[in-house]
Amino acid sequence: MTKEVFDKIRGMARRVTVKDIKDDGETQTASIEVADGIWRSDVEILQQYGISSSAPEDGAVAIALALGGDEGDIVLLPIANPSSRMGGLGKGDAGFYTKGGDRVIARASGGIELVAASSISLTVGGVSLTIDAAGFHFVGGGIWHDGVPIDKTHTHGGVVEGGGFTDPPAG
Repeated sequence: MTKEVFDKIRGMARRVTVKDIKDDGETQTASIEVADGIWRSDVEILQQYGISSSAPEDGAVAIALALGGDEGDIVLLPIANPSSRMGGLGKGDAGFYTKGGDRVIARASGGIELVAASSISLTVGGVSLTIDAAGFHFVGGGIWHDGVPIDKTHTHGGVVEGGGFTDPPAG
């Protein structure tokens, strides 16, 4: 095997340092250092359908593939960042996480754990719920418990002035 052929084969897949991640086009791209001091820019980052992320650049690494041995046609496999990785998962657990401390873990035992550093927001149509350190914030729609409205539209029977109690909300 000639040195040229050997170098071509060796260059088809390599571990690279990743910088300048851009997520503003049809595909996510980055600049990569393919060898000491040799950079390629606007390299496409392959991502699985339905899952997208933008890795922190400090410590980001990836596997670069030169398709067909053509270093002008390089793609990156999904980016890793070992210094920001969430650890401590049990066997069979799966998780999503961010650098800020947010995480969703599906436990092998059947539970789902969700932790948010600052807030959780849910929106369906014109109804939204935000949970933060101050509490639960509902906008739009109504709130029901066992089929009975318990929001600002519900009524009570047995209302008597003073320190007594009312009947439960009317259904």
